[in-house]
Amino acid sequence: MPKREFDEGIDTATLPRISILFIPFDAAKKFYKANTTKGVQGLSASVDGTGARTDGKSLANPLVPSMAASAFLDGPDIAAKLADIVQQECDLIRNMHVRDDDYDDNLQSWLESNGPQAADTSRWSDRRKNRIERNLRGYKHYPVFIFLSENPTGSPFPDRIDPSGLGMAYVRKHLIDHATVKGIKHVNEIALYLREDIDEQLDNVKEDGFYLEATTLTRNTSSIQTKLKSKDEYILKVTLGNRYGYSVTVAGVHLRASLTGSNSQERQVERNALQAFCKAEGIQVMVGDFNMDLQETAQGSRGVYFDGQQETQPTYMLALKSTEAIPLFQQQYSNSAGNAHYMGYYQSDVDFLELSGPGMFGLMGASGSRHLKSEGKYYSDHPSIYLQVKSTRLTTEARDKIFRRKIFRAANPNQ
Repeated sequence: MPKREFDEGIDTATLPRISILFIPFDAAKKFYKANTTKGVQGLSASVDGTGARTDGKSLANPLVPSMAASAFLDGPDIAAKLADIVQQECDLIRNMHVRDDDYDDNLQSWLESNGPQAADTSRWSDRRKNRIERNLRGYKHYPVFIFLSENPTGSPFPDRIDPSGLGMAYVRKHLIDHATVKGIKHVNEIALYLREDIDEQLDNVKEDGFYLEATTLTRNTSSIQTKLKSKDEYILKVTLGNRYGYSVTVAGVHLRASLTGSNSQERQVERNALQAFCKAEGIQVMVGDFNMDLQETAQGSRGVYFDGQQETQPTYMLALKSTEAIPLFQQQYSNSAGNAHYMGYYQSDVDFLELSGPGMFGLMGASGSRHLKSEGKYYSDHPSIYLQVKSTRLTTEARDKIFRRKIFRAANPNQ
């Protein structure tokens, strides 16, 4: 159960850190094929003395090497391998928090701290083995939300995704497709999945327990600016919260393709419009494919590249006679041409929402894969995006309850 804290005279339920994973595909079935012969291009990056992110040089070698022109997964293959793709990206995240390389040491420490009886693993039941392994490998760090964007499979996004070996599933909670939005194209489809153990808490509702609300928003862009072609954008908005406590509202997005040709002034107009839209809809953070680079503002990020390899981990350097470390990290271009940044997030709420997590990934989010490593084949022209957030925004019910308590105290000062 979530912890509780005393807030303005009312016992208010806090919200655990919520992790979000956005996995994009390519329903057009052509752009991601370009990645096979080009590989994944990247660049070095850092942070200057003011805290602003700065781009360095493009890397001489691709982050992921080029492959044969046929090294991509077709739609039916993606459908068949969907659970494997999800598991790969979930394991990347888990390994970011709890490294697989540390598992043997963590297990030995656990055995030693739990006495001689624990050391006799031959007497463990399969259930106990699974529980201990999942705890030591960081099961709790698997994402709470998963967005799947664009549908190239030719089949509906499934009701459940069961990655092998996790001992749990992801349950579909909302879907934007041709059955829910008339005439929508496959490139605009998006599905929301919730981790099964969180979904089980929603099924056992208590007065102040978890609740989930998911809705489809249609954003008309014709009034933003005339220079860029307008088109309706379909946005999946989801709120998870404690009815009498904190809540977080996230939106999965795939903005219109005409933004790829925008200049810096036009992108500023778009960011202002996004900020106003988020405020009107109560959205704290957007994540997904923006078709433009949001790292031009401190509220946006394209994520730090992460593949689990030691050589691509962020490093910190100290200049001579300096006490301030300079972070060095890598980012990946997130389009098939390898020259622009489309994937990322935009944090509209800077008052009640903060990013959390390990190192630079906790400050800027993480940028994952676009190819299935076990198959050695590409499934997308964009990488996944991951971030973990903590929200201290009170729900309407919690604010109302606090307000009623204040009125009661004012009317009954001796109570």
